[in-house]
Amino acid sequence: MAHVQRRCGNRTCRRSLSPGARSCAVCGSREAAWVARYVGADHRERSKSFGRRVDAERYLNAQESAKRTGEWIDPERSSITLGALWLEQRQRPGVRGMPAPSTLAKWDSTWRQHVAEQLGDYPIATLTRQDVRDTVTAVKSPWQAAETLKLVRLLLNRAVDDNRLKANVAARVKAPVGQRREIRVLTPAEISAIVEALPERYRCLVLLDAYSSLRWSELVALKRDDLDLAGRTVRVDEALTEVNGTFHWRKPKTTRSERVVSLPKLLVGPLAAHLLAFPPRPERLIFYGETGQPIRRKTFRRAWIAALRAAGVDEHVRVGWLRHTGASLAYLATHDLKATADRLGHTSTRMVDTVYVKLYDDVAREVADAIDEVVRRTES
Repeated sequence: MAHVQRRCGNRTCRRSLSPGARSCAVCGSREAAWVARYVGADHRERSKSFGRRVDAERYLNAQESAKRTGEWIDPERSSITLGALWLEQRQRPGVRGMPAPSTLAKWDSTWRQHVAEQLGDYPIATLTRQDVRDTVTAVKSPWQAAETLKLVRLLLNRAVDDNRLKANVAARVKAPVGQRREIRVLTPAEISAIVEALPERYRCLVLLDAYSSLRWSELVALKRDDLDLAGRTVRVDEALTEVNGTFHWRKPKTTRSERVVSLPKLLVGPLAAHLLAFPPRPERLIFYGETGQPIRRKTFRRAWIAALRAAGVDEHVRVGWLRHTGASLAYLATHDLKATADRLGHTSTRMVDTVYVKLYDDVAREVADAIDEVVRRTES
């Protein structure tokens, strides 16, 4: 039965006091503490001390109300610090399984730089929305601030799911909005110029990226068995990520990312020539570096920037924008959001609708004319 007990306030004594006693009969202390005792929803007795009786009674009422509504939280479980929760949850499988090595590396960096010192020692039950907001706004980079908020939200969501918290105080904190660099969609003429300026071993990689819309991790993981030149398809069922100089094989980003992508005819000839010039090795890789190992981003980036300069294209154009270019071409050719999303391996059409379609507004006519020319050349 929940009740409030009056005890001696001397920590070395803590004897029970009778209702009318003004001092402790054992130690003589005139200080008193009010101890709220109750049985939790797990049938274990718990207690908490207060300096005033009214506070102890309010606490008891809140605990009993939470038990009745099914919202009771074990105080011991919610006393874990955010740092301890981080260590516990870091490699816990999510909805899609274990996080990718690149994701873990990103989390580690964000935690170390922006969260550990500010919030790591806080018991999760004491965290407030303002604590989270202060931590996020202290990060100078809008992108890093958003990553910081995402990580804290993830941890507190896990705590809510594990019945350690009633609510996630980070859920309604707004991420800072930074100025996103405008994505540049390349035209087929620009792609051709860049390809011509690249070393031979990288030319087909860029062509395939631009006209199949594969992610970089999917592209560099392609093996000979994934490519069907006769059927003009490429199968995506693996991804290769590089973290701190080490390669990691894994499944693609999402379940929808495992897919078969149809290839335009203009890729068949270059792909066949590439396979003859660079026979698949090792592990039957289609694309590999000069040492025979998987292509490293830094190595390719040097060749990419040099090719952009030689082609007269803005050197700030990112390799990842080849995927955006392919997506824009796919939508322009079909006006089918679902088909374009499937080609990209997206789980919904939202990204296509909000990003790729708008990207193409300014260059649609130019690219459309270029596609006509490509079709005429391939049919002649």
